[in-house]
Amino acid sequence: MTDVTVAEGAIARRRLGTLVDGGPAWLGDRRTAAWDAFTALPLPSSSRDEDWRRTDISKLRLGDFAPAGPAAEALVAAARARHARALPQAALVLCGPDGAVSVDHADSLLAQGVIVCPLQEAALRHPEVVRRGLSAVGVDGAYFAALWNALWAGGAFVYVPRGVEAMTPVWVSHLAPEAGAVSFPSTVVVVDERASLTLVEDRVGPGDAAPRLSVGVTALRVADQSRVDDIPVQQLPPGTWHFATRRAALAAGSRYRLLGATLGAGLEKAYWDVLLEGAGAEADVLAVCHARGRQHLDLQSLQLHRARDTRSNLLYKVAARDLARSVYSGLIDVERDAVHADGYVLNRNLLLSRGAVASGVPRLEIKANDVRCGHGNSVGHVDDEERFYLMARGVPAEEAERLIVTGFFADVIDRVSQESLREWLTALLAVEIAGAPAAEPEAATEDAAEPGGRGS
Repeated sequence: MTDVTVAEGAIARRRLGTLVDGGPAWLGDRRTAAWDAFTALPLPSSSRDEDWRRTDISKLRLGDFAPAGPAAEALVAAARARHARALPQAALVLCGPDGAVSVDHADSLLAQGVIVCPLQEAALRHPEVVRRGLSAVGVDGAYFAALWNALWAGGAFVYVPRGVEAMTPVWVSHLAPEAGAVSFPSTVVVVDERASLTLVEDRVGPGDAAPRLSVGVTALRVADQSRVDDIPVQQLPPGTWHFATRRAALAAGSRYRLLGATLGAGLEKAYWDVLLEGAGAEADVLAVCHARGRQHLDLQSLQLHRARDTRSNLLYKVAARDLARSVYSGLIDVERDAVHADGYVLNRNLLLSRGAVASGVPRLEIKANDVRCGHGNSVGHVDDEERFYLMARGVPAEEAERLIVTGFFADVIDRVSQESLREWLTALLAVEIAGAPAAEPEAATEDAAEPGGRGS
């Protein structure tokens, strides 16, 4: 059974009752089933659960986190500034930690029949489409996914009708809660046949190191012959416990491309799942991660091939410094009917300090004949000759390292098609890379799994 402290604070049955009473019957039933599943499950354990073997959350106390209040005006302004700098033409969905949602700059999309609105509103007005969007996210399979299913509020919903190429991207900004509070960031996207969409999801908060809890789900349903570019950016505060599931279900002939950046949180456990359910579906998952201070960032990916002639490719590049720890586990799972499946996963890690740790475990499970699948993993340090070459030409040591790490990430960032967005991501990475380093340690510490301040 889950810890009794969940009866207190924001993780409480009384919060569930409020959400059930305020929504449609089908969603209330789903929330109740999810709560029952959550309360029957123990907190994930690094000694018991294979998924969590390298990530210890035994010090997490859910009952310590209060309900989130409205986002601070300064944080709202910062989120709007990020949108204005990176992709000002995009529709903006601003999701507060308390469930408040605003939608701006969406007129051109609405004229095309694209629906951009709060998820809670969509559950009332467009129940069948929302249920379709949520259909790949079970309520009883995993601890934090069950908790999210029970208690999410607000959220963003995007629906692109059949045959529509969305004229502008949709930018969803999820704001972190105040210190000592919990939020449930939520995004559901449904793209119908022969349609297309570019989605940017920005998770951001203030720079202090106070404890926070974030439990989020992003669900994407991509129909036949459709295309989605999905760009998640995670830059949550350094004291944040962040647990997230991102799942894209792809129908026949669809094309899905994820271009992600993970920069924030103190401890993150994220699942990125791509379900290739229709013949000829294709997915490219390309992401960068920069970890510093005492961050512990754990990504687990799944490329599930369920149909014939499907293709998936994953490239995950990590740079870690100070006492940071990166954990990666990637699975390509090819089911019996997925003949001619083509899948590859590659994890490359660059260590910038003696105390940084990075590990990767790519795996294959092949149940079909006539497939082509492979995997790779590498861990290395900054090339001293490359650093010396730059310094010998007058480049300061810190700038030399920034150039090397920027070059390491370039083959992912350069694939972002919008120039202003690409420049913004490059600037975010430059700030992270230039951050004040911790003192060089004798060895990595076991405390790295606790959320803590960067450079601490």
